[in-house]
Amino acid sequence: MSGISRATQAAAWVWRHTSTGIAVVLIVAAMVLGYRLGRPAEVSPADTATAEPADHSQAGPQMYTCSMHPWVRLPDPNARCPICHMALIPVSGNDTATEHPDRIVLSEAAAAMSRIETTPVARFFPTADARLYGKVTFDETSVARLTAYFPARIERLFVNYIGVPVAKGDHIAEVYSPELLAALEELRQAAKASSDAGDMSEIVRSATRATLVAAREKLRLYGLTNELIAEVESGAYQSDRLTIYAPIGGLVTNLDVREGDYLKEGSPIATVADLSRLWLDLGAYESQLPMLRWGQQVSFTVEAHPGETFEGRISFIEPMVDDRTRTAVVRVAVENSDHRLKPGMFASAVVHAKLAADGAVMSRDLAGRWVCPMHPTVVRDGPGDCDICGMALVTAESLGIVGDPSTLAEPLVIPRSAVLFTGTRSVAYVAVPDAPTPTYEGRQVVLGPRAGEFYIVREGLSEGEEVVVNGAFRIDSAMQIAAKPSMMTPAAGVGSASSDRPGPTVPDTFAVALRPVYSAYLEAQEALSSDDLEGFRRAAADLKAAIDAVSTAGLIGEPLGVWRNATARLRIAGPTPDIGVARTQFEAMSEGMISLEAAFGHGGDETWQVAYCPMAFDFKGAEWVQRGTEINNPYFGHKMLRCGEVRRALPPAEATEHRGAAQEGHDHE
Repeated sequence: MSGISRATQAAAWVWRHTSTGIAVVLIVAAMVLGYRLGRPAEVSPADTATAEPADHSQAGPQMYTCSMHPWVRLPDPNARCPICHMALIPVSGNDTATEHPDRIVLSEAAAAMSRIETTPVARFFPTADARLYGKVTFDETSVARLTAYFPARIERLFVNYIGVPVAKGDHIAEVYSPELLAALEELRQAAKASSDAGDMSEIVRSATRATLVAAREKLRLYGLTNELIAEVESGAYQSDRLTIYAPIGGLVTNLDVREGDYLKEGSPIATVADLSRLWLDLGAYESQLPMLRWGQQVSFTVEAHPGETFEGRISFIEPMVDDRTRTAVVRVAVENSDHRLKPGMFASAVVHAKLAADGAVMSRDLAGRWVCPMHPTVVRDGPGDCDICGMALVTAESLGIVGDPSTLAEPLVIPRSAVLFTGTRSVAYVAVPDAPTPTYEGRQVVLGPRAGEFYIVREGLSEGEEVVVNGAFRIDSAMQIAAKPSMMTPAAGVGSASSDRPGPTVPDTFAVALRPVYSAYLEAQEALSSDDLEGFRRAAADLKAAIDAVSTAGLIGEPLGVWRNATARLRIAGPTPDIGVARTQFEAMSEGMISLEAAFGHGGDETWQVAYCPMAFDFKGAEWVQRGTEINNPYFGHKMLRCGEVRRALPPAEATEHRGAAQEGHDHE
């Protein structure tokens, strides 16, 4: 047993003195083996001569972003989003990220799952349909109003109800007039004197002839026909009454007298309208006016004849737009020889317009025809005179009604589904040709008028480019996640944890729209400082109107939330009966104003101040924003106008990112 014990002790002694050395040897061996396995392969001189130099221009540190606020870019993987404090994720890089910030690269699988479809940008004349609504009315050029040419009494009324059809020359009424009888007798006496003046001097004969001519003209102006005047002059007409005849054929649409009524000179008797020609007055919105031209064919339907289509031509486009309805009257001349259409019917019309590159309407319907410049409903195949006004007809080409196709360029056209609208911009995505993987580039485009399912493109695209017509929203979402310019963010910003402003840039239109909001708030502050309750009420109303006028298109995420929370405080809740309530309301307005200023800043070159009064609202204290460094306390007005201190300055956003902390002493008046 003692021998075994001595052997064990000897082995333990050997192990204690050699184990450390063995461990060191093993560690060194592992390091040598790792170096040999992990070192780069040696490059021979020949290989070095043919190898391309490495391009490190794109090299850079791995950046990390926030999935909720993708404009945040930080190099620290352990950092948190400075806005929402979420963990950051690595930014997936690609070769086009730096060279082409407007491009996005998708994998084949992602493009297939997004069902992206493209179509080439083409040139052709698209057809636009303008749908208009209105009602059928009388053709005012075919309406005659009968009035009394002399004082008279209605002895008999042949037309005694509205709607009586009459032909031209039909009797309307029979009147008695002492003045007319005197005029008839004057003509008879003048005719007799003229016939008896044969043996008299030339002076007498000339005077009697002049009297006869004047008597005839007087009766003609009274509405008597030449035949009736001849009968009176010859003595064949001996009645003391006069019959009034219809000047045109049509329907009696208005009757102003009854039998026995006395008429003064100029008194209305009846109105006759020819319903064989009517007008259709339609209301066209401003956006539809570029598609409408004089002489265009219009198709319309009415409820009285379902399934039947009527046609007419545009004869007049009102040169002014109604301020209230924002529409202009478009008048269509309609033939109604069968009298199936009746004034007052509501109509739904459509105009098919073929648009050129400049948006002008191409119309060849009246090519080679002759038109009256004053009455475009008068159209002839050759030269002549207008049946209504007697003016000489001119060619339709001279009036600009007909467009010459040889002078019109085919417009650049894309489908409507290819355009993403933001309210202030229009964005389309184009497939990058010859890219190894699906690559798409965002373009801001300037659009012309819409023509059915197409838009005319004025700027931003070229003929033959493949524009995305399906899946554009998915591409835009990928652009937003990658913090690249997209539909909602025209220029993605880079966030920073040390910045006192939100990371994303806001649209220029939003920044400009904030100016009247700020201005109205400052007017409210100055009104309360002057104890002007009415001024505060006006400023509060202006502030509400300014907020309502701000478009939030382009605001996403945190900026949109800031805007909504601030405007909830800036709007006055309830009435403002007195100055005390106004000052309570102003406290909430100031909170909203300060949050807006902190988030978005203000433009211009004026520095504002955040002031604080510790005595406001029973020593609770309250802040406000004001112009100038001299305290103008809105919570006390003239009672303690200088009570308070300036806590910090608010310089314009463009001037500096650092805000000073100029202080002003606390003073009581």
